[in-house]
Amino acid sequence: MKPTSAQSSAVANRLAMPARAVMIWGKLSGMQPSPAAITYARQRLGWQVMERLLEETAGPLAGQDQQSAFAAGMRLVAIDGMCPGLPDNEDNGAEFGYPGNDGGRGPFPQIRVVGLGECGTRAVLGAATSPLATGEQPLARRLLGKLSSGDLLLADRNFLGHGLLAEVLAAGAHVLWRAKSDVDLPVLEVLPDGTWLSRIADPAASRRMRRKGAGPKDIPGITVRVIEYSVTSEDGSETSEIFTLVTDLLDPALLSPHQAAAAYASRWQLETCLDELETSLRGGATVVLRSKSPPMIRQEIYAMLCCYQAIRTLISDAAGDAGLDPSRVSFTRARDGIRSRISDSGCFSP
Repeated sequence: MKPTSAQSSAVANRLAMPARAVMIWGKLSGMQPSPAAITYARQRLGWQVMERLLEETAGPLAGQDQQSAFAAGMRLVAIDGMCPGLPDNEDNGAEFGYPGNDGGRGPFPQIRVVGLGECGTRAVLGAATSPLATGEQPLARRLLGKLSSGDLLLADRNFLGHGLLAEVLAAGAHVLWRAKSDVDLPVLEVLPDGTWLSRIADPAASRRMRRKGAGPKDIPGITVRVIEYSVTSEDGSETSEIFTLVTDLLDPALLSPHQAAAAYASRWQLETCLDELETSLRGGATVVLRSKSPPMIRQEIYAMLCCYQAIRTLISDAAGDAGLDPSRVSFTRARDGIRSRISDSGCFSP
């Protein structure tokens, strides 16, 4: 899907509005940038500048008094991914690849984006991009430097693996990750709260020892505590599937099953963050990005993340001044309010 001339004109008009204040002072004499000029300027700028800008602006926003951002004294952070659609052309297809299944190739190329965010404020802590063929775990490794010691990292079933788990723990963070149903979690010791100790096996050691006839309990790995629970509706008529979580916090006194369930539910805030990027800034999950070349695709993604972080920072500051939880402030209304102000020439000094 290509951007329409109306879309390009809208971009030009938005950028030109502050310039009209300058024009009043006789400095631009009515000059207005064309859509082509904007494209050329973006190409000269490159995408690495926007990546660096995100590096400088990303970071946690919650204070210690914001309860929704913490669990058992640990800052809640989450990691997740998305795959935005791109304009279908030869360069984008060759660089990023197409999704596919038994039904054939998808209609548009896609780029993989993995983001790290703070729960409670939904602030961006970092993001990494790659071609579609690269999985989420390699991108997650590129974000480990954004974690702080003592953070509690939440992640869904696609991230659990011995290698990545070992690296996260080495970075000083704790984990609360959901496990797939086929993950081998032998019961090594049942704890008084009903959870149990198990291990995430080292794949190489597991293959070697299984060939020698070793049982599941004999295979070495990273010791974890397993917490299982389900969620029942208020009227008791519906019960969810069973959630199986693993954590390196082995002592139930450090994180109870109730605290773990409540904390893991916060992971959906990052999914909401990514959804807000797609729907509120990009225009919807079915809308492909505007840019037509791989460098400009990367630039556009990092620029959207910078804008998102800027809005979240303003929301957090305003909520703090009003004594509100930032999650109670509408992202859409904040976005619309900011849009109305940046297009007001009075906001910019000549």
